[in-house]
Amino acid sequence: MRQKSFISLSIILIAFTIVCSEKQTNPKTPQTTNSISEELVAEVKSKYSHIKVADYGSLRQLYFVRDSGEEALESTIDLNYPQNLFLLYTQTMFASFFLNKEHSDTLLIGLGGGGMVHFLNHYFPHVKVDAVEIDPAIVEIAKKYFKLKVHPSTRIFTDDAANFILLPGKNYDVIYMDAFLKPTSDTDSTGVANKFKGQTFLQKLKSRLKQNGIVVFNINNHEKMQEDIQTIEHEFAQIYFFQKNRSGNLIVIGSTNTNRISQDKMKEIAGVLDKNYKVNFSFLDIAKYYLEKF
Repeated sequence: MRQKSFISLSIILIAFTIVCSEKQTNPKTPQTTNSISEELVAEVKSKYSHIKVADYGSLRQLYFVRDSGEEALESTIDLNYPQNLFLLYTQTMFASFFLNKEHSDTLLIGLGGGGMVHFLNHYFPHVKVDAVEIDPAIVEIAKKYFKLKVHPSTRIFTDDAANFILLPGKNYDVIYMDAFLKPTSDTDSTGVANKFKGQTFLQKLKSRLKQNGIVVFNINNHEKMQEDIQTIEHEFAQIYFFQKNRSGNLIVIGSTNTNRISQDKMKEIAGVLDKNYKVNFSFLDIAKYYLEKF
């Protein structure tokens, strides 16, 4: 999730250059930036959230509307190229590839518009994806408006992640934590459920990891951010931070592998990924967002 106020018009328009060049790594923004306006596609009030879907040209975006009227951007896809990731934080979450070469089995907690599912299904079809989403309305919206279709390597579960991880099932190489709701007394100010932030839940997550497994956390800036980071640090053998700038989302990766991976090694891995997988961003750029500490 990312606050709408942080989304610049240049990011909104990036899709138009992708239409012309799908494999372009650093697309430039067109000069006709004032010709794009928002087109409301759908608006739904579910048990959990007030959801808005809007188009900006070929870009389709999913927002959570808070009681104050503030809109928090949850997902973005280009309807012409849904496999491409446009939000920087979703790109950065795939720093996971630097820290665990095994991605055979992955778990996404929080579906949104399914952008990360599209990305994995297209560029890494060998990866088996389980996605857990608490809100059935979000699942339906992802299918109806965000081109999320049945895929042989993907299963979508409508369930509370706190319950899902207790059920019998396989273990995962990577778990991505990107679950947000409308902020209430049961969440922090960014909409992350309080029950997802304690040691008990983190220990349950770790119990669903394979050897050397990792958990990738998307953390928005908020007043108790340092407390959340300290809890994660306490539970994992190694911790890694990725952030382009202090105003953006912080990606925290907790690893059960006791061997620490250097930034030079990350860059080496990133170079191989850029060569082998022609995604719409640079893995090497993501490696440069590594922070030794936060």
